Amino acid sequence: MANTHLQPEKEYTPLLTPAINTGSRDATALRPSGVLVTSSALDLIKKKLQDSGSPATLPTAPALSGASNLDGTKAVDSSARGLQKENSKDKSKDTNDDGNISETTSESEAEDSRPTKEECTTQFKEMLKERGVAPFSKWEKELPKIVFDPRFKAIPSYSERKAIFEHYVKTRADEERKEKRAAQKAAVEGFKQLLEEAKEDIHHNTDYHTFKKKWGDDPRFEALDRKERDTLFNERVLFLKRIAQEKAQAARATIVSDFRSMLQEKGDISLNTRWSKVRDSIRNDPRYKAVKHEDREALFNEYLSELKMAEEEISRVAKSKNDEEEKLKERERALRKRKEREEQEVERVRLKTCRKEAVESYQALLVETIKDPQASWSESKTKLEKDPQGRAANPHLDQSDLEKLFREHVQTLYERCAHDFRVLLVSLITAEAASQHGSEDGKTVLTSWSSAKVLLKADPRYAKVPRKDRESLWRRHVDDIQRRLKLGNEQDADKSSRNRSPGDSLNFSGGSRRTERR
Repeated sequence: MANTHLQPEKEYTPLLTPAINTGSRDATALRPSGVLVTSSALDLIKKKLQDSGSPATLPTAPALSGASNLDGTKAVDSSARGLQKENSKDKSKDTNDDGNISETTSESEAEDSRPTKEECTTQFKEMLKERGVAPFSKWEKELPKIVFDPRFKAIPSYSERKAIFEHYVKTRADEERKEKRAAQKAAVEGFKQLLEEAKEDIHHNTDYHTFKKKWGDDPRFEALDRKERDTLFNERVLFLKRIAQEKAQAARATIVSDFRSMLQEKGDISLNTRWSKVRDSIRNDPRYKAVKHEDREALFNEYLSELKMAEEEISRVAKSKNDEEEKLKERERALRKRKEREEQEVERVRLKTCRKEAVESYQALLVETIKDPQASWSESKTKLEKDPQGRAANPHLDQSDLEKLFREHVQTLYERCAHDFRVLLVSLITAEAASQHGSEDGKTVLTSWSSAKVLLKADPRYAKVPRKDRESLWRRHVDDIQRRLKLGNEQDADKSSRNRSPGDSLNFSGGSRRTERR
């Protein structure tokens, strides 16, 4: 069945060269089939980009082969008969043309020209792609489209053909997605290139319809869908608008800066200056004219506000500086006070140490010089002042300190002598001594000071105690002895009363009752 619409075809090199003059069934020459093939979406975009300067009519859909228009066994049988007839003609032609070539040479050349297994597999997949085999399609459904293609028979094994087919339909979805992404990317890049070429016609206020009127026939324009075109075009226009706005802002900033410089050059503008007075003096200045009428007074008021802020800032800085100076002075005063306190503390510790050393030195002098507990200050003062080390003339001790330390030393001597005298009394004046050293008139060491004095006088501790204190110390000692004796007698009486027998108690009570009756 002939095709009514002819389309450009890709030319293929025959995959299998027949053996010449063998008469074998495998020696049939394979020629390109009448099935028409179209380019993929990616190839179409690339061709449009390459031919953007000269628009061309491109194929939009593949024409169906005669085999694809038939279904079932009829299509296969009719195509097979045509293929056998064509093979017979080729076989007779090959026999007449190559009769003088040996069989060995023909087989060798056929072996050399036969493609490899990898090439056959690649060409088989290309055939499936060109025949429009859809992802996840079935082998039985697609077989009529591909069975008469020379690349189909280049795979000798049925199982290998089906395995390659099954792998292709499983992976074709990913490949189509990749091709679609690549085609989309190529279309985007082409449209961006178109925008770059048309930059002279695109301004910040250009709309989409104006751009389309001039550039809508460009293949790069048609290759991208409307939504993507709008997005990329709007991005370019927004970019130009932003640049235009930045330029306008920069120009206005320059005008405002020049206007401010003009006001600063006046030099006599203060916070109380009025715009009406300033306006007359700057009316002819180009910088005044460059500003719009409605903006001039507003800029003047902004300038006054900035003057006010500047003065406030100066005041604030001055106040901050004064506060910082006051804080610095306060820190210096606090530092001086702390230093003075530290110096005073050091001096106090030094004086305390010196006084302690002076006291210790003077006490050592008293120990060395004053040994009599009855010594007087008036008599001892002169003696102490003669110390060659000057310990009685230390500047850290005044006269009151010297006298006080002297009296404390004498008191210590007295207490030591009194303690020794009391020890002497304890050892000599006892109840046993009273019974042993009693006189004829009944006086003992416990009842007569004169008797006790005779016993104590021989001991040197007796003489160290002042005379006026000897008898009083003796009397206190005797009182203690008598108190202990009395307490001991009372305790003995109580103990004897508790030790009486019960019979004595009964007799005593019975006699008492008889006496009462009488």
